[in-house]
Amino acid sequence: MGDDAGGGGGGGDGGSGSNGDNCSEASKLVYVVDSNNQMSQFDPATKTFKDLGALNCAAPAGYTPFSMGVDRNATAYVLFVRADTFTGESTDSKLYTVNTTAAGLPCTATSFSPIASMKGFGMGFSTDAMGGSTDKLFISGSNTATTTSSSQLATLDVTTFTTTMVPNGTVQGSPELTGNANAELWGFFPDATNAKISQINKSTGAAISTAQLPTELRGEPAAWAFAFHGGDYWIFLAKQQGLGTPGPTVVYQVSPTGQLKGMTPTTNRRIVGAGVSTCAPTVIL
Repeated sequence: MGDDAGGGGGGGDGGSGSNGDNCSEASKLVYVVDSNNQMSQFDPATKTFKDLGALNCAAPAGYTPFSMGVDRNATAYVLFVRADTFTGESTDSKLYTVNTTAAGLPCTATSFSPIASMKGFGMGFSTDAMGGSTDKLFISGSNTATTTSSSQLATLDVTTFTTTMVPNGTVQGSPELTGNANAELWGFFPDATNAKISQINKSTGAAISTAQLPTELRGEPAAWAFAFHGGDYWIFLAKQQGLGTPGPTVVYQVSPTGQLKGMTPTTNRRIVGAGVSTCAPTVIL
């Protein structure tokens, strides 16, 4: 999410076999998409990427990947956004589903139509109850290009692709979202001087708790994404290195209290979306 150029089980082989929790191994992985339409798996255990291939979503010219969510069937929902060349504001968006377990990553256009005030947004699935097997896709965003403006919280029905606004659901900032099987919703708020993560109240958009992030995650953001896995939060952040020159993504592992637990640089990735389903483990045993 937030790519200024146009647009956020540990590991495994991505197989489709299921276990006692009715989740496939593929549904426990973290998935990322970069500014070049490349989709990959990220293994938090080894902090390595496995490239799956390029998305072939037939998005119209000018639309680029912006954010992504993944459901319990390992289906990815990838938002493509068209942004104004001069202001960076989102002017339109289209949503595609991607079968992450099939050869060629089949990509299908949905009937989604953005509401006028929220063309660009972050997204994340969160279970309806702690340890539950049903969940909802939450989205939060606006049309502005800044990271500090407030955004709207809503749910997106992935059957009808209709958006339902959370009544009075205003989020103070413009986060990328992730959820988990603890029925929690969290946001990463990039900022040049005040980067943070917050647990978000799913009924109001208010912050339940907030953790300020260390200096390593501060800096002018160029592209970012966010995922929960194994009790920690994984921030994929590329910073501006100069005027119009975004650097590569660095992967930061942080605790719910904002403690930096690890940094993994990349050389040629600018990740704009990350998704993880509510099948992902909440702790690493």
